[in-house]
Amino acid sequence: MKNLCIALLIMMATTNAYSQTRFSVEAGPQYSPNLSWRIGLNSEIPISNRLSVVPGLYWSNRHRITKESFSYTDENESYNKSNESSFHANYITLPVRLGIRIGRLNSINKLQILVGPYIAYGTNGKGTVTNIKNGIETATKYDSFGDNGMYKSRWDYGLDSEIQYTYKNRIKLGAYVESGFKKLYESDNDFGKVIDELFKVNTINVTAGIVVGYQF
Repeated sequence: MKNLCIALLIMMATTNAYSQTRFSVEAGPQYSPNLSWRIGLNSEIPISNRLSVVPGLYWSNRHRITKESFSYTDENESYNKSNESSFHANYITLPVRLGIRIGRLNSINKLQILVGPYIAYGTNGKGTVTNIKNGIETATKYDSFGDNGMYKSRWDYGLDSEIQYTYKNRIKLGAYVESGFKKLYESDNDFGKVIDELFKVNTINVTAGIVVGYQF
């Protein structure tokens, strides 16, 4: 009888949480560290009046550009050369965050902080490396995750933080930051590699974006 009562309580709690679960679609621009976008789905599962579990599933496009210019002399001739690398990579991202309500303006509007880990996988991407030497331009296309690509790993993981406002239990507005823990990028020149060693933030995912969504 005791075990039966416990099982019934668990079923009731699970059913109650499921009945209060809200789903939403979200999209918006992001900077990663160049302008790109993110779109996806969220579900919010309440565990108390102020706390909830908020898993999500996003498809995001990360965009990264690097530039290098220099001059050199060869056989008494001066040359100007510049390189520009521009790569896009599509990632599927799965965050699981704890939602903490920090304010309620009234019964249908709320403000909350979302914090939790994320894991992401790069599906595909393309990039272009443009070289200009004395006004002559050559452009070569590469796979973003290939030997000559800018992305050195398809897998990524880190911390997702967001502040979000929900208006009339429907409209969502927010801003978020993804801070990666895994090395993803590596410069293709000696100077850039030195900068990478000095500033590790150049080698990881640091993305900031804006959220606009609708909750069902």
